[in-house]
Amino acid sequence: MLRKYLSDIAFMQVLNLLVKPIWILVIDRAVQNALTQEIYGNYFALFNFSLMFFIILDLGLNGYNTTEISRDSNKIVSTAGNIIGLKLVLMVVYLLAAFGVGRLLGYSQMEFKLLFILCLLQMITSFNQYLRSIVSSLQKFKWDGIFMVLDRVIIITICSLLIWGGFSNWDLSINRFVYAQIIGVGVVTVSLILFLRKKLTNIRVSFRFHKIFPILKQSWPFALLIMLMGLYNYMDSVMLKFLVGDEEAGVYALGYRLFYALLMFAQIFSGVLLPFFSKNIKNIHVIRQVSTYTSKLLLLIGFSAVFLSYSYGIDIMHLLYPEKASEASSNAFIILMFGFIGSVLVLVYGTLLTAALELKYLNLAAFGTLIANLLLNIKLIPLYGASGAAIATMMSQLIFGGVCFVISFYKFGFRITWISLFQQIAGVSFLLITITYMKQYFIDPIVHLMIISVIVLLVAYLFKLFNVKHLK
Repeated sequence: MLRKYLSDIAFMQVLNLLVKPIWILVIDRAVQNALTQEIYGNYFALFNFSLMFFIILDLGLNGYNTTEISRDSNKIVSTAGNIIGLKLVLMVVYLLAAFGVGRLLGYSQMEFKLLFILCLLQMITSFNQYLRSIVSSLQKFKWDGIFMVLDRVIIITICSLLIWGGFSNWDLSINRFVYAQIIGVGVVTVSLILFLRKKLTNIRVSFRFHKIFPILKQSWPFALLIMLMGLYNYMDSVMLKFLVGDEEAGVYALGYRLFYALLMFAQIFSGVLLPFFSKNIKNIHVIRQVSTYTSKLLLLIGFSAVFLSYSYGIDIMHLLYPEKASEASSNAFIILMFGFIGSVLVLVYGTLLTAALELKYLNLAAFGTLIANLLLNIKLIPLYGASGAAIATMMSQLIFGGVCFVISFYKFGFRITWISLFQQIAGVSFLLITITYMKQYFIDPIVHLMIISVIVLLVAYLFKLFNVKHLK
């Protein structure tokens, strides 16, 4: 079971390593460098603003659909027509909510035009994610991995032509950047419909309330959780724009982009874990084995990334954004990376609790985290700008991740032996010493990175991520 899980994860990660770095480190970076900090900062804030209302498009339907179909794939036909009909209604509600709040915030006509196409992007993405939830629920994780990166391949191609194609009257603008994303997710949505055509042949789109209401009744806890998590994850840039302006939001975006890049790779595990846990939720041995292994693997990656960011944060920012990098953007990046440890715990143990339908505890924890995030942002952003928003995000991730771990620990009876605890503390200590304190002894960073690679392998062994016999 663990071997199949790791095989599917490995396939999906290879695809991501082939595509996502190009998107993040080449295309998105080139867009940030080509546009002014104010223009990109405004886009970044409006993009996150559109995500804050994404829950209206979802209402927990994807989570509900994944857990239900993973347990019984015959439910696809009986639920798909009602869910699709409901999503079409929710798209109208989503637009009204986003534009209504935007008007209250005083957005200009130009900002509303950009917000509209961003909302269109989110609506297509929502339908895309619903169809992908069917694919993953059928345990077709490798196909899900292909659909996951296909849109980025298309967007990379279009944006490359806009940035370096040299076509007259077709230079890069923020609107064309968003249109490229819409085309990418649109093509993937059509591809998903064709892939699932046999499963969706007999569905009938329904708008009847008496059929939709039972689904809403079961999905609302998922919806509440997604809304609360979405608010505390995306509130930072919106509040930056509102409290201190677009330029500071642009500074924050430079650091956030790298944090989000690492988070995207980790989220692949969550996408596989939810249907996997849902299908095997009664097999406690498998649940403990897979969740423990995944958390140790991601924590190893997380601590390595945190310490590397702390040691080389300024160098990384100047390498990627030579004209725009600053001490403020570097500080925001470093602070955000510390929050990745909490994100790992959320991705593994929050997903486990979701699969176990322990949504009451998750919603209470998410609500408390949202309140803490709001108060921290109000207090810290006026004082420290982008760094203040980063501190609020970091604390929110650590708080919620810690709560998810504690609840899972007692719910599923996880056991931690003193020997394994000592090994993991020793491993993290080795990483800390090697990456942060030994940096001063290496003139050439390449040599230092090679030493770090050896220590990471040693720590992976201490974490029991592999045995010596596996190397054969």
